[in-house]
Amino acid sequence: MDEKILFVDDDSNVLDAHKRQFYKKFKVITVDSGNKGIDVLKEQSPVAVVVSDYRMPEMDGVQFLSTARQITPDTVRILLTGQADMQASIDAINEGNIFRFLSKPCSTEILTNALNAAVEQYRLITVERELLEKTLRGSIKVVSEILSMVSPVAFSCSSRIGTLAKILATRLKMENMWEVELAAMLSQIGCVTIPGETLERKYEGTNLSIDENKMFMEHPSIGKNLLANIPRLEGISEAIAYQEKQFDGGGMPINDKKGAAIPLIARILKVALDFDLLVIRGKTKSQAIAQMRSHVKWYDPDVFKELESEIINTKEGYASREITLKELMPGMVLTEDVKTEKGMLLIQKGHEITHTLKTRILNIGRVSPITEPIKIVKEL
Repeated sequence: MDEKILFVDDDSNVLDAHKRQFYKKFKVITVDSGNKGIDVLKEQSPVAVVVSDYRMPEMDGVQFLSTARQITPDTVRILLTGQADMQASIDAINEGNIFRFLSKPCSTEILTNALNAAVEQYRLITVERELLEKTLRGSIKVVSEILSMVSPVAFSCSSRIGTLAKILATRLKMENMWEVELAAMLSQIGCVTIPGETLERKYEGTNLSIDENKMFMEHPSIGKNLLANIPRLEGISEAIAYQEKQFDGGGMPINDKKGAAIPLIARILKVALDFDLLVIRGKTKSQAIAQMRSHVKWYDPDVFKELESEIINTKEGYASREITLKELMPGMVLTEDVKTEKGMLLIQKGHEITHTLKTRILNIGRVSPITEPIKIVKEL
């Protein structure tokens, strides 16, 4: 097996015995204190199983395993306790979410069976996570690309804010980055109900009618309803529902929720969406930040701070180069809208070209000529 097993015990003789017993079957790591165990979890992850003695100086086994759970929640935890440590077992259930309790002294057979069961549990956890993070993300990406053909303006926005949302989430040290990515990807899914002309006017900054504005403000709740029945997307659908909610409690949906009660992913989307809207309307990044500062109560201060830091550390503006339609390749980012010669918008500026979008553009170009040259980002 390739899984790492971490043994934590202040008795060197016990650790030596574990090495002798299991080095042929697992990658065994041993440390003599909880603090050293924490260092291993931070520096040598992934660790499949951690086995900790209860009675240790400085940090007991319950305290260590509770901290371990916060650092690497997928790691399966086993606690070794003496007969007199019943209260430790109760505390471990409440604080450390322990997989197994083993009484000391523990036979090799019992410990081996426990380790095998723990490794199997770890594999189940990681397989499920891989299913969520890879399979689900891939499926959503396919759906997103299809929907981008239905509403290119809205889903160009999704593509642009995805990168920024991921950067902000990374700066905030968020776990479950896949949720942030999917939330950004699907944030505009409710816009499929809005006429394309209305969305174009919205992004251009043209005043919408009362009915059109109402239509636009309803798209987050429509997005939530579309996703509500998909398993494991409950948190994402909730974030999408609150993407237009202001930190001070204003905005949609109209309710009493404000501040930290608003899902963090929604607070990230709010900052990314408002910044993107200002930039797409022609503001420089610095101007967009300055305008957002005038409404600073709308935004989570921690998220807005990371946006400012990111923009300060990023070069203002970009250079572009011109290419022909045949030179268009996946991975290129547009600096101008792609339209047919009749003026029909195909892809909005800021969108990254995918294989599917390239195929669509080429196919449309065979029927209706597309305005050339096409302008893309040039590396500075």
